[in-house]
Amino acid sequence: MGLGREVDGPGRRLAALQAWVQVLNHLNADGHRHSTDLTAQVFLAYAAEDGPGATRPELVPATATLNALSQLLNEAQITYWECPQPWPKSVDPESAISRAAESCDNYLLVLTPRSLVDTLCLQGLLFALSMNKRIVPVLAETVPADRLPEPLQTLEAIDLRSSVSPLAQTAAGRQLVQTLHHEADNYQTHTQLLVKALRWERQQRDPTLLLQGEDLAAYQRWLTKANRRSQPQPIQLQTLYVAESARCWGDRGDAVTQGTGWLKRWLA
Repeated sequence: MGLGREVDGPGRRLAALQAWVQVLNHLNADGHRHSTDLTAQVFLAYAAEDGPGATRPELVPATATLNALSQLLNEAQITYWECPQPWPKSVDPESAISRAAESCDNYLLVLTPRSLVDTLCLQGLLFALSMNKRIVPVLAETVPADRLPEPLQTLEAIDLRSSVSPLAQTAAGRQLVQTLHHEADNYQTHTQLLVKALRWERQQRDPTLLLQGEDLAAYQRWLTKANRRSQPQPIQLQTLYVAESARCWGDRGDAVTQGTGWLKRWLA
């Protein structure tokens, strides 16, 4: 997942795509992910037209921005994934995008006129929102405000239109890194708990996948603190997963009382 060495623009892109291969290898032909805890800090979402290999003159600025973003994330040691182009035939892109969005702390959407009509970009955005992920829009080209999806209209986009590479030396680039670092531990914990809860749910709530011991105690503390924060908020499944873990493993006494008692304290 991490990009641990200095490489050129295409090399950075290749490194991120190779990280994605690890995820895709855990997807079967139906798009279901096998048991894995692979996560990343950022999912870099952009229109397929803006991706590697774009040659039309009007696409050059967006492609240059993607290369600059890749360099910035690499230099800041921020792990990220992006979509392979083309997609492997054995993988359903829609399922893969959803799995990637749930496994990353931030959904970084590169705004261009093409990304606003790109089905996978928009699907990933909606899924990331439903999972309470942090949405980070960056402006690569001018986009009419009335064309922005409603969830993006209240978010401040980081304007990269006039920034030049390397972004690390620009105010916009530093703003982006600062945004991704803000509350990073809480967003990472949110992702880790979400991945575990979703695996439990998808495997028919297998009790062997429930939290125990210090893991259970740590996530209980995180949920209690999350209730006093604005972001990131847990989704209902995460809360249910921790409550069920507490009911089964939280105490050697009355397990039902233990689980429901903790849930009531969290909701108080």
